[in-house]
Amino acid sequence: MKVFLFFIVLFFAIRLDAQLPLKNWKQAELFVKGRSVNNAKELRAFGKEIKEKFQDTLTRLQVVYLWVIGNISYDCIGLKNKTSRWALDSVLVSKKAVCAGYVNVFRNLCDAAGVECIDIQGYGRSGYDDLIVRKDSFAMNHTWNAVKIGGNWNLIDVTWASGFTSEDCRSFTRQRNDWYFCTDPRKFIWDHYPKDPDWQLSDQTVDWSNFRAYPLLFPGVVENDLKDFYPRIASLNKTVGDTIQFYFSTDKLYNRIIVSSRKRPELYRMDEINAQKEGYSYLYKIEKNGSYDLQIDLLHIENPRPMQSYQVKSYTDIVYWLNVRSQ
Repeated sequence: MKVFLFFIVLFFAIRLDAQLPLKNWKQAELFVKGRSVNNAKELRAFGKEIKEKFQDTLTRLQVVYLWVIGNISYDCIGLKNKTSRWALDSVLVSKKAVCAGYVNVFRNLCDAAGVECIDIQGYGRSGYDDLIVRKDSFAMNHTWNAVKIGGNWNLIDVTWASGFTSEDCRSFTRQRNDWYFCTDPRKFIWDHYPKDPDWQLSDQTVDWSNFRAYPLLFPGVVENDLKDFYPRIASLNKTVGDTIQFYFSTDKLYNRIIVSSRKRPELYRMDEINAQKEGYSYLYKIEKNGSYDLQIDLLHIENPRPMQSYQVKSYTDIVYWLNVRSQ
């Protein structure tokens, strides 16, 4: 699940990898197709084969990444029972793991394939509790990786790239999400906070209090190619009748916005969005008091007509939490 601009936006001087010139994925996809690896010995042999087959580090990395996200499933049952797997042979036999198991397989396969890789521990923001539950002190709940390509470090989260779980983690849906493959550090920090600030890969690091204030970012941020957004604060204290000025920066074409709430479904509305010089804006008037989520989706409808209903497929972009008092 990302974006920036004026207002309270944080601009970072990032040590980027000059935006990796990602090659065509086809040769990597063909190479991993149907490839079975069932133990640590086979994993090392597979990594050696990758190293011998491909000369450039980026293609090796693509192969490793595709195999891991395509063959390991998130272990919801193990997470609940506290029996989740992380040891190599255990993960490779069961093909199930939580983040520690994912990164262990990924790092070991990278090592065997000649790709420099390390594990990074930190905090990952992914659920509605992050909007409601206040966490003043830093705590670790997630692990991801950094890989070196062309002398520069890049950030990868193979766990989140492999798919997603239901909110109660009763089920896992495999769905490749390349947003988390060599993600721009300016965007990776929106939902990944490393224990060691050096792994923000930024000359101007974000502190924990600012990170905790971010709203939740969902798959629509990727789908809609958002580059920036406002407000940058998740929890908004308002009064009935107040307005919220939303801003979104993207190069894609949009003409509609969906505002909805899981807690207050009666708030659903589809409305026109205003085009700006470098994005879109929308003025939302608050009509209901109480505490509830507010979900934002951007979309484009071809040749929209007044008073016509539409069947649309959209992905939630950003989720805020409103605390609204009566006038």
